[in-house]
Amino acid sequence: GGCRGRPYLFAGDAMTTAREIRIEGELAYVPLTQGYEAVIDAADVELVAGMLWCADVRYKKDGSIRTVYAVGGDRGRTVLLHRVIAGTPVGMETDHRDRDGLNNRRSNLRNATIAQNRQNAAISADNTSGVKGVCRDKWTGKWKAQISANGRRYERRFDAIEDAEAWRSAQAAHLHKEFARAS
Repeated sequence: GGCRGRPYLFAGDAMTTAREIRIEGELAYVPLTQGYEAVIDAADVELVAGMLWCADVRYKKDGSIRTVYAVGGDRGRTVLLHRVIAGTPVGMETDHRDRDGLNNRRSNLRNATIAQNRQNAAISADNTSGVKGVCRDKWTGKWKAQISANGRRYERRFDAIEDAEAWRSAQAAHLHKEFARAS
């Protein structure tokens, strides 16, 4: 069984059967399609047992894998494993602290607004400086550091990339707090 031919097949569909979840101590491993498995706390097995879980592979523009999430079905709806574990309310997102979509242990998950979830995002694929939120200003030639929070955009220009990086990092810690991510 698996997710071929349709976005997802759900428990109850003719060709599917839920795969057995492996428990090792305090951790449990949920088998997915395509050879992947998600990690959860053993205490959460009851929440997800009996469903067929599939790998939802998300790709970058260059074709490499950006992340993999575990998805399944519940009464005809597609559900994300991390939302089930975290009990994420409608209108909120679930943030993976370590950005690993397969690490669905409670200690790695937190409910977040869309903005907070973006604050924890990795460096943009089109970033040319190698520093999150820092680029060359094409008009001045200086390093431009920028960050957004609470609907406002903050930016400053610096002669040295190290200064731009330090300013951006300090602003992230202040504005984004626990969702701050340097790279």
